Amino acid sequence: MGLTRDRIVDAAYTVLDEQGLSGLSMRRVAQDLDVRPGALYYHVANKQELLAEVATRILGDGGDGPTAPDARSAAGELRDALRRVRDGAEVVSFVLAFRPEGLAPSRTFPGLFADRLGPRQARWAARTLVHYVLGAVAEEQNRAELVRTGIVADEPGHAAEAEGAFRFGLDAVLGGLEGVPALRHGG
Repeated sequence: MGLTRDRIVDAAYTVLDEQGLSGLSMRRVAQDLDVRPGALYYHVANKQELLAEVATRILGDGGDGPTAPDARSAAGELRDALRRVRDGAEVVSFVLAFRPEGLAPSRTFPGLFADRLGPRQARWAARTLVHYVLGAVAEEQNRAELVRTGIVADEPGHAAEAEGAFRFGLDAVLGGLEGVPALRHGG
């Protein structure tokens, strides 16, 4: 089977899930595909472009983002997608930093707030929600890595505590956004 962009993204996704972001390199992806690293650059310009493709894969192959009808459900779907792959939150956060409109949450989440906020505030509300979810998942994934490497113990009840903390924080963020005055003009 010939080398394709999809095969490269698949291999990078697998390396990410097995090794984490620190283990994901163009050299490692090439090694797993049994090709020279230079062969990858015919299909992807650089590692940043590859990470953008992996981030799109993390968020769902369609790239359209959450299909949830409300912000709470969308945040839950985003969290689930990020948690499916090791360091998913870190990859998506990185890609959002250099390609903010390139990922589904940047395009779809503002619509969750458009009924009561102007376009600008809807984008800000969406960013606030996405940043909360990214931060919460990054903390969960960092802790999982510390447990995996034996630096901290896997405490009984920690998963339930993390779930409760996420739900509490989500309620606080959404409650705060509900309190934002609706601005339609100039917003």
